Amino acid sequence: MFQLSSHPLVSIIMPTYNRADFIIESIESVQNQSWQNWELIIIDDGSGDNTEEVVKNINDGRIRFHKMNRTGIVGKLKNFGVSIARGELIAFLDSDDLWNETKLEKQVKALEQYNEAGFCLTGGYNFRKRSEPVEYFYKQKDGVRYDKVFNSIFCSEVTCFTQALMVRKECIDSAGLFKEKEVFNDMDFIIELAWHFKAVILYEPLLYRRLHDTNYIHTTWEKSFYEGAAIIRENKDRLPASVATNALFRLYINFGEECLNKRQIKKAIRNFLRSWKYRPLSVIPAKKIGKALVTSLK
Repeated sequence: MFQLSSHPLVSIIMPTYNRADFIIESIESVQNQSWQNWELIIIDDGSGDNTEEVVKNINDGRIRFHKMNRTGIVGKLKNFGVSIARGELIAFLDSDDLWNETKLEKQVKALEQYNEAGFCLTGGYNFRKRSEPVEYFYKQKDGVRYDKVFNSIFCSEVTCFTQALMVRKECIDSAGLFKEKEVFNDMDFIIELAWHFKAVILYEPLLYRRLHDTNYIHTTWEKSFYEGAAIIRENKDRLPASVATNALFRLYINFGEECLNKRQIKKAIRNFLRSWKYRPLSVIPAKKIGKALVTSLK
């Protein structure tokens, strides 16, 4: 059982790189929170634009800005933020994303209510134009889940965005920091939390994840696939065999779809074929291959 102090401080860690065009909106979504006992730690990964100037023009003593040498490893920035955080609760926000104004308050209250939970996740949606959802994380838009969610992550029932996360700082000491070599480290970080602790999921969409042409994932999508496969294999002994097998099946299918969207037809077909290894009786790979062949003729 965990105990929070009265009105706990939330440390918000915001890594950034060349986000001068978006970061003001992200900071404002923090400043507009109904929960006002927070500090915002911005770690700049050696931006070449005027991000630093934009941030330093904001007059708010709760904001701390740290300029680092360029690393390209977001996990290093987040780990540095955790190391200097003063709060007993930690949250993360990317410098192009937004929060609902009640996000922090609702998560603090959830962790107060469910005092055996180590962390809390919320729902959310992707957007290109503000207040115009493109895709929701969950079909369910309200309600609460309190449970061990480790297996559920590998069943694609839980969305692992750190921007939706609030975690007790003491739990990071047990579960570990972000890995500092892989690009795909958010899921790995949350998986370790889920292995060690129960979670609270607030299905209400409180995170708004901005889609644009310079999203980090657009330049690392292929590497993220291989790292995602590695995460499943690394956790194979912790999982029921059927869960691990189905997770690998979905991973290859989804990666094949991504290849198809980028008109890499042969690579898409290869990955659809690989998925058959994990569910040999499924008709889905055949349908996907048929779709790929039709696409190749267009």
